[in-house]
Amino acid sequence: MVLTDEEIDRLIRMPKQIVNPKARKKVQSGSLQINYDVVGPGYRFQLFVRQNQRLENGFSCGLLWLAESGQKVVLARYNGSDHEHRNPLDKIRKMPHCCHIHKATQRYMEAGRKAEHYAEATTRYTNVDGALLALLSDCNVSGLGLLKNPSQSSLFEDRDD
Repeated sequence: MVLTDEEIDRLIRMPKQIVNPKARKKVQSGSLQINYDVVGPGYRFQLFVRQNQRLENGFSCGLLWLAESGQKVVLARYNGSDHEHRNPLDKIRKMPHCCHIHKATQRYMEAGRKAEHYAEATTRYTNVDGALLALLSDCNVSGLGLLKNPSQSSLFEDRDD
């Protein structure tokens, strides 16, 4: 499946709502993880949050579109600074260890790469909570009541809600 950049942008920008805001964290493959079900007008999505248990700056938050065909396309992914990244189709040298935002592009899909392989460095966040807030804002996702102020709470703290 190849989406156009316009289709990708429309999916990212449409209003979306988390339908299971009290989803619980789990430990899998050395990471704390939370998965949220998300709906938009006529579309289904999934939002994931991952925090490596050993590396504080090893985290990722992402938004997947769940196509009616059963295919999944990662539309956006907000990563930590635990690794370098390179955009091979753009002949850009590796980005140093810095936080970076992946976005699905038609060009990378047509080249047979991961839809969201392309990424740009960012200073908008430094931890998983900040990455989640940036994703929620950029991708027009509502319905998650926690993290109004990331300095007051953390996504992976135990909570009684």
